[in-house]
Amino acid sequence: MITRRRAAAALALPPAVAVSWAVRAWPDRPVRLIIPGPPGGASDIMARILAEEVSRGLGQTFVVDPRPGVGGNLATDYVSKAAADGYTLLFGDIGPLALNPALFARLTYDPLRDFEPIAQVALFPWVVVVHPSFEATTLSDLLGSARRTPGGIPFATPGVGTPMHLTGAILSELAGGGLTHVPYRGGGPATTDLIAGQIKVGIVGLPPAAQHLRAGRLRGIAVSTAARAPAAADVPTMQEGGIAGFDASVWYGVLAPRDTPAAIVARVNAAFGDALALPAIRERLAQQGVTAAFSTPEIFRRLIETEIARWAPVVRASGARVE
Repeated sequence: MITRRRAAAALALPPAVAVSWAVRAWPDRPVRLIIPGPPGGASDIMARILAEEVSRGLGQTFVVDPRPGVGGNLATDYVSKAAADGYTLLFGDIGPLALNPALFARLTYDPLRDFEPIAQVALFPWVVVVHPSFEATTLSDLLGSARRTPGGIPFATPGVGTPMHLTGAILSELAGGGLTHVPYRGGGPATTDLIAGQIKVGIVGLPPAAQHLRAGRLRGIAVSTAARAPAAADVPTMQEGGIAGFDASVWYGVLAPRDTPAAIVARVNAAFGDALALPAIRERLAQQGVTAAFSTPEIFRRLIETEIARWAPVVRASGARVE
């Protein structure tokens, strides 16, 4: 805890010494973990599982702070402009960090320039789902139904700029334009409406859908990875559904604003690494359809670079664009 006397003493120190003192004291107050989605979505589910353990490891509360909107851009932009003191971190993902640079005409942040990558922490597939009352049981059925339906079939996603949005654009092209995007403010709200039958087709992350697939409240049509997901083993892959070469995952990682001290980056990396090494945490993630995937800051930066380059031509070929 910083007392008034300690704070005054720190202010009286030379700047370099004061910064060093602040780094050594970190964290002496709660840390906010900003997520690019609403409560109940995939990012919220994972962040809360990890934040609970990281809080114990560092002896300070990590507060999960959902900030949905604009395909994750609002949360990402917010953290890019936060103080570089380790108290505001981003639980970022493939959408705002790798897809949106090609999908959006303008971004108010740069995924590589404006952040200090700390660690990749997890990945999972997304899944094409339908309400049980919907006629399609396979991906081929769905595309055929979309071609035959006047005006097309609406499909829900967690929002504009998500990989689910991009996948829907690819499927719509295969269906002759027969799928119409309906963006939600996160995977949780989209899944809720799918279960209620308010919308009959959706593409969402596996974590918010997994329990509903098991309970029969939703029917899985295809997962995005080349191999079937253990948490939804009866759901075929996109490749099995006839989309050759389709193999993609949503990945998540923790980032800090640019110029956050290296010592703080190292401490956060170690804390998440310790949490992800625990069998109980890995099992809790696995039950949600999530695979733990820990990395160094350098490897996480290379992943972001590689994914930006990988997805840019896919976005262009899909014709998806957000002005």
